[in-house]
Amino acid sequence: MAITRRSLFRGACALGSALALGACGAGEKDAGSSSADAASGVTVRERTADPIARAKATHVDAVGDLGRTKAFDLHCDTVDVLGMHDWEPYRSWPAIARHGDLAKSDGEVDLERAQGLAYAQGFSVWVPDRKWVTDPLGFYTAAVAYFRQQMRQHADRVEQVTDARRIPDVLRAGKVAAVLTVESCSALEGSLDVVDTMREDGVRMAGLTWNGDNALGGGRSTRNGLTELGKRAVARLEDAGIAVDAAHLSAESFDDLVRCRRRPFLISHCASRAVCDVDRNVTDDQFKAVLDSGGVVGVSYCTEFITKRTTGTDVTFDELMAHFEHFLDLGGEDCVCLGGDFDGASVPDWLRGVDKLQGFYQKVCERLGQGQADKVFFQNAYAFMVRNEVA
Repeated sequence: MAITRRSLFRGACALGSALALGACGAGEKDAGSSSADAASGVTVRERTADPIARAKATHVDAVGDLGRTKAFDLHCDTVDVLGMHDWEPYRSWPAIARHGDLAKSDGEVDLERAQGLAYAQGFSVWVPDRKWVTDPLGFYTAAVAYFRQQMRQHADRVEQVTDARRIPDVLRAGKVAAVLTVESCSALEGSLDVVDTMREDGVRMAGLTWNGDNALGGGRSTRNGLTELGKRAVARLEDAGIAVDAAHLSAESFDDLVRCRRRPFLISHCASRAVCDVDRNVTDDQFKAVLDSGGVVGVSYCTEFITKRTTGTDVTFDELMAHFEHFLDLGGEDCVCLGGDFDGASVPDWLRGVDKLQGFYQKVCERLGQGQADKVFFQNAYAFMVRNEVA
């Protein structure tokens, strides 16, 4: 969630298509003997206790042609804007809500508009800062209940995926693959045992904060780092196999996360600060820290993050691509993903809605080549989530 809540608060070379995603660098030592999971297209080189080395030594086969454009977007706020109208801040500010349901709505993500895609989507539960929500666990619980209800009601068209290795099968069945995520783990303030609940709910990635402080640490609008509870939460999330999302962390909290994390982590939605200097964007050093961990970075379509040229939605394709290309120039060929922030941000006019992703994909193919476009649009996010399951 970005611009809508603000009121509340180049050239990479075109790479050919690959049959498999190689997570190891060219000069990296083989971590040991190989074992293969033929069903999921995963090869794990064993004999290392280091989760990051193990993740980097895990190869995930590229998902082949499914007859439709493949897209895996790491972050949208559709669950909140459709289902949390009775909670703050939606009660006081109904303009940020959307109407309808997951099948069809006046928002940017719905099943009707996703029909032409082989589409996986990270559906985030955004838990607002305490100035709006005094019961973060109650908010989280209500949002998850709405998400589950939508999964049941529209089971013929969407399926929650609790193991990323299931994503290709769900897409082949013609359904949207829904991955449950969390934006702000303030629901953990009473007990870290809530991590077990999140795991049972099928949460596969979780961000520690939103813009302000919570019991775990400082968000993007603060200068505070992770608390001791926050550092223990990182370990607990990692032990539960829930990938830690560094989106919305303050610089101090980000540095603390880099020091205490033991597994690859990600940033689900952001852009490059070198291209557009706003505090929600990441520095080159932060991007490289994610890359070095074996993680991924999703590029947001939030107009506020893309350019300072305009405060409107007339952001151009070239202005958005500058962020993708900058990250690719930093070595992010296997790291850069989609992190659109649909239903949580003001996005460019030409990209307003999941149905616009097919046209976006064609333009990215023309710019980067199909091989790199396929990685950015699907394979990089998919491979990261699979590695998080097996490494």
